[in-house]
Amino acid sequence: MKNKYTKPILPLIIGIVIVALLFYGGGIVNALKNKSPIGEELAGVTSGALAGDTGSFFGGWLVWTIVGAIIVYIIYIRFSDPEYWKIGTREVVMMALGAALYGLLSLAFNTIPVPSVSLVALRPVVAIPVFFGMAFGPAVGFFTGAVGNILGDALTGWGVYPAWDIANGLMGLVPGLAAMYFTRKQKVNTRTLFIISAIVLIIAVLLPIVFPSIAHPWTGEATSEFSGWWWIMLVILVVTAVLALAPQYWSIVAVLLTLLMLVVGIINRSWLMIVWSLFQAVLVIFLFTRRQAITAWLSDEDTRRIVIWGTLGMIVGYGFAAFADIFINGYSFATAFVGEFIPAAGPNILFSAILTPLLYAAWQQARGRAGR
Repeated sequence: MKNKYTKPILPLIIGIVIVALLFYGGGIVNALKNKSPIGEELAGVTSGALAGDTGSFFGGWLVWTIVGAIIVYIIYIRFSDPEYWKIGTREVVMMALGAALYGLLSLAFNTIPVPSVSLVALRPVVAIPVFFGMAFGPAVGFFTGAVGNILGDALTGWGVYPAWDIANGLMGLVPGLAAMYFTRKQKVNTRTLFIISAIVLIIAVLLPIVFPSIAHPWTGEATSEFSGWWWIMLVILVVTAVLALAPQYWSIVAVLLTLLMLVVGIINRSWLMIVWSLFQAVLVIFLFTRRQAITAWLSDEDTRRIVIWGTLGMIVGYGFAAFADIFINGYSFATAFVGEFIPAAGPNILFSAILTPLLYAAWQQARGRAGR
């Protein structure tokens, strides 16, 4: 009979093999398409860049896929309550639904780039893996984020980036752990998690100030185009703190940020952002018109949990991807975290804080009507 130490090994090995096959397959396709040597296209599998050394073993995609699998394994061992990791028919259906939704909607939003040193897009739909993790467990959350990101990037034509696929998986897995604590099967000090997240966000505010100029990996020249992120991260820190400490103001913050998204969409003439903002506004207004029932669907404690655990998921996921790119792409610490982690994590923390409660409230209402 499998124990908690051996049970996750086979699924993790299968996952590593699948990612490796996807990467190898993509490299072979690119080689045939570009009529280039297959060896060149597959060079990044086992070696990458570290401070200019293109032969660094620790820069290989396969290495960081294994590192990601080890992280998931450690998390499983630490939080191995079988009730929350089970994968039955319901979970399989939710995995497929979540990954499909996240992949297809990511395809749409990959057309709205965020200034960064890599392929970072504005993704309000990050709320999907966070929600699926919280509602259906960490395994569903990880699958939704990882496979959904693979699907979205493949449809966009970006290829397979295992470190970022794992990062998106962690964004769903970490919030999925929250259910264990709120059923009191595990104990955790929510204030401690908030303090940890706040410290990381404070560091993210300071990094663009400490490193106002970073080396752009595409041009090799110093650039200061990311120096203004400090005030954006300051806003994100304040909003996150307000929602975590005073979650009863979530609806007001949601309205203000929805209006901000609408204005940004109009200024940038992004019809996708405008339509999405209007859709989001309809959902918020719907909740406002049901204020007497909203506490049954979304309590203040639910909102606090969603904000704190969602923020932590973004930090862990994007932090993993940015750190891996120091080895994979040869980024400096400043380039990886100022030019990549902050642009990726910052806006998505806000999206998660606004949209996940909406999804959670709608799900709770549906459960109530179904009598579950």
